[in-house]
Amino acid sequence: MIDLLERVALRFEREESPQQKLSKLEGFLVQYGLPLAETVPLFAALLSLPLSRRLCPLAMAPAQQKQKTLQALLTILLRIATQQPVLFVMEDLHWVDPTTLEFLTLLVDQGPTARILALWTFRPDFSPPWTGRSHLTQVTLPRLPRQQATEMTGRVAHGKALPAEVVEQVVAKTDGVPLFVEELTKMVLESGLLQEREDRYELTGPLPPLAIPTTLHDSLMARLDRLATVKGLAQLGATLGREFSYELLQAVSPWDEETLQRGLHQLVEAEFLYQQGLPPQATYLFKHALIQDAAYQSLLRSTRQQHHQRIAQVLEERFPISARPSPSCWPSTTPRRALRRKPFPTGSRAGRARHRALGLCRSD
Repeated sequence: MIDLLERVALRFEREESPQQKLSKLEGFLVQYGLPLAETVPLFAALLSLPLSRRLCPLAMAPAQQKQKTLQALLTILLRIATQQPVLFVMEDLHWVDPTTLEFLTLLVDQGPTARILALWTFRPDFSPPWTGRSHLTQVTLPRLPRQQATEMTGRVAHGKALPAEVVEQVVAKTDGVPLFVEELTKMVLESGLLQEREDRYELTGPLPPLAIPTTLHDSLMARLDRLATVKGLAQLGATLGREFSYELLQAVSPWDEETLQRGLHQLVEAEFLYQQGLPPQATYLFKHALIQDAAYQSLLRSTRQQHHQRIAQVLEERFPISARPSPSCWPSTTPRRALRRKPFPTGSRAGRARHRALGLCRSD
């Protein structure tokens, strides 16, 4: 929700000062008719912004402050819905934090009367607390049937026909898991086992029985290994987090700018990463969390420690608090011990909660 506010609602820019961001926040709250004296301190605490002299922090218990913040967020969403219908999408609720879950519960209660279509996705092991409501519909997505898995291999191959034995192995081993189908098909296309023709692919020889890994992790690692020249770059990016900025990656990487940009382009072309914007303002996102995990877990322990130490050092020396990337670009895996003493002001309880969520100032 913090990221949604900063990037979509308020459109904070990295180069903006805290005062400029606070001014944007005030204009946003006025737009939806919220009293500034009561709500600016709430949102300033949530976004870790310093208050101006004309505004005072609210004197209330932390639990009450959290509740008022959630109610203010809900009020804004409901007022937007009175102006136009709202589609509210949130993915991967199996990783949700308790405060976000509390907000979603408040939103569910408004479902029968608000013009909001909420679409939330989660894995089967997550149990939502709002089941049984008449205005909710739960849709269980089964694994892909054989025909759809076969169609998906063709789409990954950009419409060119794959040899029947390749499709047979992919469909059999992936068991209808879409990500698995996608990654295994890409692995085969990149393996050198196939030769591309005008309208199809042909095998260059017999298809070995173990040519297709039996686990997604093996598949991802095999693809990483074939990108040997940029594997280290993918591992460093994975150490920074699921999403990271070009600026931060450049600051911690040992490569020159040309090598770095060429390697990132190769990872984007291979669809390991998504790119938003252009360097040096670009941000990168691993296509799937499992891809990030595979790259990170492939690091030797000693190399992993060196990466964390370098990241912590660069954050301390080169990224003053006012100039640090937005939370969506902060590394989620930076070592807490390296940053726990003085790297960030603790501020309010909401600010501390935000920092803890980022994994940047909690002592384990």
